[in-house]
Amino acid sequence: MERIKKFFLLLFLMVFTCLTVAPTVNFAVHGNEITAKNGVLDLRDINFEEHNYIEMSGEWGLYWNKFLKPEKVPDNPSTFVSFPHIWMGSEMNNETLPGEGHATYTLKIKVNEESLSTHKGLYVPLISNASKLWINGKLVSQIGEIGMSSKDERPTYNPQVITLDLDKPEIDLVLQVSNYSSRNGGIWGEFLFGNAEELRSMAEKRMLKEMFIIGGLTFFGFYHFVIYILRRKDRAALYFGILCLLIALRSLIVGEVILTDLLPNFSWEWHRKIEYWTISIAFPVFLLFLNAIFLNYIKKSILQMFFFISLLYSLFVLFTPAKVFSYTINFYQLIMTAMMLYVLFELTKAWKRNVPGVKVLLISTVIFTCTALNDVLYYNEWIHTGDFISVGLYIFIFAQSIVLAIKYASTFQKVETLSIRLGELNNTLEEKVQIRTSQLERSKNELKQLNQKLEILSNIDTLTNVPNRRSLNQNYEEVWEMNKDLLKPITVFMIDIDCFKLFNDTYGHQKGDEVLKLVAQSLKNRLDMVGGFFARYGGEEFFALLVGKSVEEAVDIAKDMNDVIHKLKIQHKTSTVTDTVTISIGIAHSTSANLVEKEQLISKADEALYHSKQIGRDSISLFYQNEIKHL
Repeated sequence: MERIKKFFLLLFLMVFTCLTVAPTVNFAVHGNEITAKNGVLDLRDINFEEHNYIEMSGEWGLYWNKFLKPEKVPDNPSTFVSFPHIWMGSEMNNETLPGEGHATYTLKIKVNEESLSTHKGLYVPLISNASKLWINGKLVSQIGEIGMSSKDERPTYNPQVITLDLDKPEIDLVLQVSNYSSRNGGIWGEFLFGNAEELRSMAEKRMLKEMFIIGGLTFFGFYHFVIYILRRKDRAALYFGILCLLIALRSLIVGEVILTDLLPNFSWEWHRKIEYWTISIAFPVFLLFLNAIFLNYIKKSILQMFFFISLLYSLFVLFTPAKVFSYTINFYQLIMTAMMLYVLFELTKAWKRNVPGVKVLLISTVIFTCTALNDVLYYNEWIHTGDFISVGLYIFIFAQSIVLAIKYASTFQKVETLSIRLGELNNTLEEKVQIRTSQLERSKNELKQLNQKLEILSNIDTLTNVPNRRSLNQNYEEVWEMNKDLLKPITVFMIDIDCFKLFNDTYGHQKGDEVLKLVAQSLKNRLDMVGGFFARYGGEEFFALLVGKSVEEAVDIAKDMNDVIHKLKIQHKTSTVTDTVTISIGIAHSTSANLVEKEQLISKADEALYHSKQIGRDSISLFYQNEIKHL
């Protein structure tokens, strides 16, 4: 059954491809049947009731780097080129033409008298980048503004059908073309001559085909945006939606250039930038989609490298004019081709591993790759097939929509299966509740132990690993209440690292954090030896508390702490004291004879610290018997 489904899916893709490409097929006489020779296209034997229109290929007269008006054109051109004619790399009189320049083309068309009974028309294809067209000396078309330099030229894209009012069987066509705005000038498509009504019908069919593709891509894009909004974890739908809209945008500006009809005054320069961006942005999004749908089959390092190149290229296009960035497209196309071959290699490996959905993806990717390569060859004038990347991607996108739909249907089936299993599990709910209750009891005990550990951690400063301000407040309150009735002396030390801001500015905050840790641990070790309490007060300030020590003992301990820091010999070349890290200490001592209130003791120690800083730092000051003394 599964094989039958895949067969019908692949059959549908083939039929859909034919139906999508069919509107691009015309009923023109082409190939080697009728071509212009020596600047003359002889159509006198053509029955336009059988052949709606013909391609005006063959030898056209060319006057390079000259603008000739009809009355100035010689009867017999000396130089002929094969039409359509793209300039860069083409040969003329053993000379290779550049992509920039201007030229005049001439062609004489001969029709029979019977052909004049119906209105004839002329289809003007994409011309790079500005043109003027005369028929029998009458100006019938002007696309942009031609010029002999980039300052004079105003480039425009606008394929169109012109209705001709002919009164004689010989038609003199004069076409002036200029390109000073991009890499490659010339005529990119076939001029068509035939019944005006049929030409308009052909142009409308091409336009409808483009609009059909644009409409479908836009629908797919917003549809998958909705899927992503409903299920944010599904990034494949997001990338797929973005890809659809980017290609829809590209379809507006290539082929029949529908954007020109919608916005006639839209900037040609931005038109070209968008054309290039839809390549440099859409292809990375395409790779993100593949990577998301098949769970990172593409190596991350290769993706990142390609994204970086694409970002640089997109910025290059943004900040340079078309005359510059259009010369770089071959470089990016080469990288894209290499990346696509790598993707096909990875998808082939996934096929061998029987990854679900990869077969349809691989086939549609091959179709898309072929159309992309076709466009690269077409725009480099190596083949003359036309622009098919939008069709190829449309097929790819439609196929992936089916794959995603199958994926979502499979997910829904899994949900239904889980719902059935949930119903079965509910039948044994009571037993599971008992088990769960027992588990919760164990979890409760574990949580209690964790809370005890958390209580300990909440009283520790995470940087220096000494007690923090919260622990200081609790400890100070307990010590004071415990000893106020026993009348034991209480000593408070306020300690500050000298010129610490200058240290951070000189050596950086990371080095400053290391110094805070070292100083804190060194002082704490000294206080632990005498049963004191040590904590971080805030920033580079620390707090110490002693109980039952005389004022002389307290001063000795302060001197010891100062010596401990001196012995560390931590370099501090921007200190205003000395070339190593030092500390200043303020002491406040309370006894039964010289009682200082609980709230004032820390304040007085802080005043003593301030006094130590004022007299030059790296010093000790004592508040005792209502006065501050420098020690």
